[in-house]
Amino acid sequence: MNRYDSYKDSGVEWIGEIPNIWKTVQIKRLCSVKRGSSPRPIDDPKYFHDNGEFSWVRISDVSKSERYLEKTKETLSELGSTLSTKILPNDIFLSIAGSVGKPIITKIKCCIHDGFVWFDGLNYDKELLYYIFSLGKCFSGLGKMGTQLNLNTESVGMINIPLIPLSEQQQIVSFLDDKTQKIDSLIQQKEKKIELLKEKRTSLINHVVTKGLDSNVEMKDSGVEWIGEIPNHWDFIPLKRIVKICNGKDYKHIEVEEGGYPVFGTGGEFSRCSDFLYKGPSVGLGRKGTIDKPMFIDEPFWTSDTLYYTEIGDKVLPIYFYFLVKQIPFSLYKNGGIIPSMTKTDYEEMRFPLPEIVEQQQIVEYLDKQTEEIDTLIQLEQKKIDTLKEYRQSLISEVVTGKIKVV
Repeated sequence: MNRYDSYKDSGVEWIGEIPNIWKTVQIKRLCSVKRGSSPRPIDDPKYFHDNGEFSWVRISDVSKSERYLEKTKETLSELGSTLSTKILPNDIFLSIAGSVGKPIITKIKCCIHDGFVWFDGLNYDKELLYYIFSLGKCFSGLGKMGTQLNLNTESVGMINIPLIPLSEQQQIVSFLDDKTQKIDSLIQQKEKKIELLKEKRTSLINHVVTKGLDSNVEMKDSGVEWIGEIPNHWDFIPLKRIVKICNGKDYKHIEVEEGGYPVFGTGGEFSRCSDFLYKGPSVGLGRKGTIDKPMFIDEPFWTSDTLYYTEIGDKVLPIYFYFLVKQIPFSLYKNGGIIPSMTKTDYEEMRFPLPEIVEQQQIVEYLDKQTEEIDTLIQLEQKKIDTLKEYRQSLISEVVTGKIKVV
């Protein structure tokens, strides 16, 4: 990579040395940093209209977007838009609440509330400013108590950025667009590969726990569409004959203890306490909320009332039972309502194919080996993705601070 002929200290920690022909400048010297605004009360229907000219930007709209904002969930009425802050296409604004420090360039007419700041009369390439903000380094030192970012119009206006000739700004953006698009394409390819590997893993487990390891064995119809045929010599029995399903309990009367026993809900471990409800091993089954993520627990634990735990009988190996319930298509069973839920009866009446313990052990050993190989490949691809993302950020940082010359 090319470098400039000579450098000088910028006096700004996150920038470091810059080319001698560059300067640094506070954002407030380039524009007026202003805060968004919104009509009050914001939930009043008169401020919204399905066919409004200006979209209404929520933090979630920005969080779900990458570089550009192209749509939002709602649009404002004419009255609503006159009481908010209007932003035009190709303007940039910055989140100072929720996804703090996240920049976005809008491609639509929109209105922003006071969880955002925008840059009125900005005399700087907006795409370059996006790259600078996306690094996050310029926010160093703006944290509250050294941790949480605490941004407002004043603190954002005080941020120092490289002052670069406008023509060079555009060349930098063009260079970064080209390079980052290539990197992003490689990342997407590897993410797709990971998804295919995960699908292969799921398909493998599903096949083996419903069909066994012997492809020549005589089969019979299970009568359940998502299971299909199973080996003729296997049992096909309801879950209530395999395990006992138990309700989780309120843990709040138990002392919270950092090094204590894990407390699980449908979202996974969320606390630690000084006592345990069951020694394990067990499989946690979702009762309400995230019901489609059974979890294998091989230690003493406590579960909240959003999660059933299971006392596993002698007909099934705990890890084999986990492999079994991982295959449940929960969309066919979950009860209606805003929050997905499953009753004990829902689970107890489900029927599963079950070989003898010896064959279960053979299947578990086979799956351990095969899934370990797949998981290793996934980890390798994820490591490549992490390396590419680190390189992407490093490249942006080197270019926008002039360590690499692209003109």
